[in-house]
Order: sequence, then C-alpha cells, then structure tokens
Amino acid sequence: MNNCHKISFILFLSSICNALNLTLTDYHDPAANHILDAEIVDNTLIISAMVQGIEFYDVTVGSNLNHLAHFTLGGGVRANCVRANGNYAYFTSSNGLYVVNISNPANPQSLGNISNTSNLILENLDLEDNILAVCAHVDGVILFDISNPANPVQITTIEVNNAWAVALLDDYAYIASNDEILVVDVSDINLPTLLTTIPTGNAVKDVAIEYGFLYAALGSDGVDIYSLDDPINPQYLANYNTTTMAHRIAPMDNYKLAVADWDDVEVLEWDGSNLVLVGHKNTGNRTMAIAVKDNFIYSAEWASVQTFEFGEIQGPDIDLSTWELNYPFVDNGSSYTLSLEVTNNGNSLLIVTDQYTSNPDFQIDNHLQNLSPGEAQWVNIIYTADGGNSSGGYNIFSSDTDEPQIICETNGNNINGINIGEPAPDFTLDYVANESGSFQLSDHLDEVVVLAFFSPQ
Repeated sequence: MNNCHKISFILFLSSICNALNLTLTDYHDPAANHILDAEIVDNTLIISAMVQGIEFYDVTVGSNLNHLAHFTLGGGVRANCVRANGNYAYFTSSNGLYVVNISNPANPQSLGNISNTSNLILENLDLEDNILAVCAHVDGVILFDISNPANPVQITTIEVNNAWAVALLDDYAYIASNDEILVVDVSDINLPTLLTTIPTGNAVKDVAIEYGFLYAALGSDGVDIYSLDDPINPQYLANYNTTTMAHRIAPMDNYKLAVADWDDVEVLEWDGSNLVLVGHKNTGNRTMAIAVKDNFIYSAEWASVQTFEFGEIQGPDIDLSTWELNYPFVDNGSSYTLSLEVTNNGNSLLIVTDQYTSNPDFQIDNHLQNLSPGEAQWVNIIYTADGGNSSGGYNIFSSDTDEPQIICETNGNNINGINIGEPAPDFTLDYVANESGSFQLSDHLDEVVVLAFFSPQ
C-alpha cells in the first residue's frame, strides 16, 4: 500500500513593506570547527573554537571576512570563550585561562595560561577597565586584576551555584547562575557583595548590557529584557520567545539585539513596550555565537562563519523554514511527505528559475512558484522508500542575488534500528559535571531532551 501523508501547501501575503532583513555578504569555511564564541575588538573578529583552534579576521570592511590567521593555544588545548581589549585577548579553555597578545592579529602570540586555573571548567567571561571576570561554573566567578593586561592577577572569587555568563558595568557584575541573575557590587574587587537575585524561570545562557538595558538569553525561553535605570534592581520589561534556542546575544545600535538562536540568526528591537522581531535568517547551520559591528552581524556557526548585513532589502530575499527534511522509517514501497516553508522577505518579486531534487527517491509534490514580497509557500517533498537509506537535496535557483542557489537536505531512513520519528530507547547515564547522580531518559517524559555528543579527545 502506498501510504502518502499529505500536507497541503499554503500561500499568504503579509503586509510587509520596506522589509528589514539579513543579506549574506560573505562566508568562510575555516580550519577551526565546533565554534563556541565570537568577539570583535577594533576591526578584528576573533572566532574561538573547541576543535582546531582560533581564527582571526580583519573586518575593517564590515561586509568582508578578510582571514588573517589560524591560531592554536598549543598542546591540544581546546578554546572555549573569548573577550578582548586593546592588544590582549583572554581565552577560557580546557586547560585554564590563557592570555594572547593580539597587537598584530595576523601573528597572535600566546603568553601562556594563568596559574591556578588549569583545573577549572571555565566558561564565559567579561572585562571592564582593570577587572576581568571569568565564569567557572560551580567554582564561581573568578575576579582578576588586569591593570597589567599581560599578567592577570587573581584577586578573589564570587561564590555562586553555577556560573555560565557574566557582564560587567561600572561597579556591578551581572552573573548568570542556573535560572537566576545575580547583581554583585564589585567596586571593591577584594570584597564583592551580593546585592540582588533575580529568578528567570529558565537557565541563563548569556547576558549582555547596552543603552541601559540588561538582556538575558534563556535558551528555549528566548530573550528577556530588563531596565537598568536602577542598576542594583533590574526591572523586568518583556520577553521574546525566539524560534529555537537563544544561546548567545550581541547588542546593536538603536535598541536592537542580535541573537544566535541555534537554527537561525534573529534581530530583536525594543520598541518601548515589547521586544519585537525585526530581522531573521535561517542559516542552515548550528548558530553557536554572534558578534556585531555597525549593521554587520557575524554568525559563528558549528564549522563556518557568515557575515550578514542588517537593513532594508531592495531585491528579493529567499528564506527557508528548515534546511533539513529528516524522514521517519518508511516501509519499502511506501511514501511519506514532509514540507518546508519558503518565504520572500525582500521588497521585489522572487523569481524561481529552477528547482529539482538530486535523488529520485524524493519528489516535489507542488513546485515552488514565484513569490511576491512577504509571500510564502509550503512545498511538499515526498520520500518513497526503496530498500535503503536515501539522501539528497531539494535545490532552488532564484533571483535572490546573495543566495542564488539554496539547498534543503533530504534524508530518508529505511533501515532497522533507531530512526528519526521512532520512540527512543530508555537509558541511564551518570553526570560527570555540574550535577550529581544519574540521568534517566524515562524520568523526562513529555519534555524536550537534547543530546549533544562531544569526544573527550
């Protein structure tokens, strides 16, 4: 029997005019991968990656990624997060806190790691004036004096439950610890004082401050915004629930915020009453971190770096709801249909010049039509199983000048074993960090569970 599960396509026209969105201006596939953080100092973009090191780019011309150097901390050390100021960059890593001289970013020089940090699991960090604050999870937030920036001196530690991120402003440190933000007075670096604790309702992944606002990335709960009119008592203003998982954030001009949201880059704006979405681009990759210079957004993804310009788009602008269609197990000879939404976020007609699937096991049910500005169409792709796993792509060629060809991967499962869409087997794993005891999958029924696999070597 041919069981074809149909999903009807939808056409609609929104009232978008003078569309603001993200235009791809440059792309680089670096040696580094498992990218975790991004930082801009002056006209240098620094990309910190857990595997194969660190990348430096000249972004004097904001639209261009001018690659300067590939760099490692040496000895197989895996870089994590980075913050920089002037001629020095500070990296958290698998082996402590490292200092790197970046006075010549085309030839960075490691000054080594800081003593008494190599046994710590270090995460995000921030610096202001002569203070460097480094998150060390259950070991708190370590404060360093960087009056000599080449030689940070450890001063004291702020005790917290699980420090993930920190932002410094004037005399205060705003610390993300599990599902709380702590406000700590650091005017006396030798004697930090806890002032306020703000519950957030979800684990905080990142914090950032700009224009008197505190932003908090809350993973699957999106982004919160707080007023810092009273810096000791931030006042909650609003939340925007992003599409996927808000992981890293970077403030922009004019009360805007760029969000690394795992599947996409989103631009939010505080309009005086709410956080609203004013720009969006599904990147097709795992968007892990983000950095901003003027109207240019640098999307640091799992194994690539992309530059987007935020602004009004005169021409057409194609966007996909997903870059992968992963089909569940299908009996031989049977079919299953999945759909993706294609949208024109630009200001002129999107002309589709060609489209096809690269594997005959996948067929287009309803071909994509030309799209007016703001118009979208669901396209159905039918997978018919023929005895083995299948993979390919749905290729679209259009009049979008920055993305004239765009591909949605198609993956069909037709083998015995665990396939997408089937019940997961129960399992138990011991916690190795940040928790004690063990995790059992069956204890989390009706919850979203994400498994991320990392090799220890």
